[in-house]
Amino acid sequence: MVDKVLGTISKFNMIDKDDNIIIGVSGGADSICLLHLLNDFKNKLNIDLNVVHVQHGIRGKDADDDAQFVKDFCDERGIKCHVYYFNVKKLAKENKLSEEEMGRKVRYQVFSEAVSEFGGTKVALAHHINDNAETIIINMLRGTGIKGIGGIRPVRDNIIRPLIECTRKEIENYCITNNIIYRDDYTNEMEIYTRNKIRHTVIPYIENNFNQNFITNLVNTANLVRSEDDYIDKIVLKEKQQTVKKLNNEFIIDLDKFLQLDIVIKRRLVRHIIGEMSSLKDIEFKHIEEIIKLGGKQVSKRINLPKGLTAKRTYDSIIITKLGKNKIDEFEYIIGDLSKIYIKELNKHLDFRIIENKNYNIPKNLYTKWFDYDKIKDNLKVRSRQSGDVIAIKGINGAKKLKKYFIDCKIPLEKRNEIPLLADGHDIIWIIGYRINEEYKISASTKKILEVRYY
Repeated sequence: MVDKVLGTISKFNMIDKDDNIIIGVSGGADSICLLHLLNDFKNKLNIDLNVVHVQHGIRGKDADDDAQFVKDFCDERGIKCHVYYFNVKKLAKENKLSEEEMGRKVRYQVFSEAVSEFGGTKVALAHHINDNAETIIINMLRGTGIKGIGGIRPVRDNIIRPLIECTRKEIENYCITNNIIYRDDYTNEMEIYTRNKIRHTVIPYIENNFNQNFITNLVNTANLVRSEDDYIDKIVLKEKQQTVKKLNNEFIIDLDKFLQLDIVIKRRLVRHIIGEMSSLKDIEFKHIEEIIKLGGKQVSKRINLPKGLTAKRTYDSIIITKLGKNKIDEFEYIIGDLSKIYIKELNKHLDFRIIENKNYNIPKNLYTKWFDYDKIKDNLKVRSRQSGDVIAIKGINGAKKLKKYFIDCKIPLEKRNEIPLLADGHDIIWIIGYRINEEYKISASTKKILEVRYY
């Protein structure tokens, strides 16, 4: 088994010289075996070790005894050990998660903190072949794609799994042969947990009634699927560079390019984006399909997704963002004595000046405009849009609704609150950066010019 584990480490390039490895150790056979092996390899591989034990606060004295056992095991071998205490049952209730899921979340949070605190370069976990088979079955029961069928990866980011090619039986035999004592967790026998039901009921039934080599065959299939998954990912990442732009907290998918992609690449591309923004947990096949179907929906169609995500259809794109991100609050500033105005919501300014003599060239700058000052009837305001806003535009009778103007100009719904409006009472004088009101333009009879500069 020693050679097998060293072979796994070499095959997947798990460990480099001078690595400081954080090892997650529960006290059970798997993690104690992993710790024992890595400690034996320490000089050969030139690595440093830090052990992390998470006490979940679920099994009372048994859990306390586990923590003490791990500390003693490490002390006897001069290995640094760090114990973290949590009340997982309480946290699970507060976060509306199962104890199983909350415990997993807490552990990975601790691993991440330990890497930062102790200068870790890798996190070593004791998952093995049987764990992998159980995970694949769980994924399939929940509904999954290629990634789920691929099971547990030997290496994922800075997480390594040196025992991933070993069976549970091999691990237990290693402990017996080397007189290694470990702790049994009685909750591993309780079939109130999904994984335990699969371990003690589903897999034995399949092995006894269909195929004794079920676990080996399942994991071999997962290995094949993972290699194909990696190949597809390379294609998707290439398409993502050409099809998707990231702007602040938004991912903008170019609709023309997206619609030309094969459905397999579309699905994977959407998953990549969501995975970059949030966890893919709770993101189901139907959510991916809803986002893809936005490409054929009307402009401004929006769907809400788990994890506070939202996807929106614009004129030429699909935008995926977090709810509440990039949202500009409504604003309104009364200008009064034509003093300089700072619009904090946009981090922009407006400057005003009165020009008595109109023997000037009218500015062509998009953000500097002239108005007939004597036509202003009310207090000037700069504000965000409001329901019922209209503006007089050359070439049409009467006024045009601001909403219709935005639609005609193909201004995305989510950008419209970001466009400031200069208003005279209820009349829009200037859609800043776009059009001015025909009725306020200067003419031969203009006596005073109001110059407004936006920057």
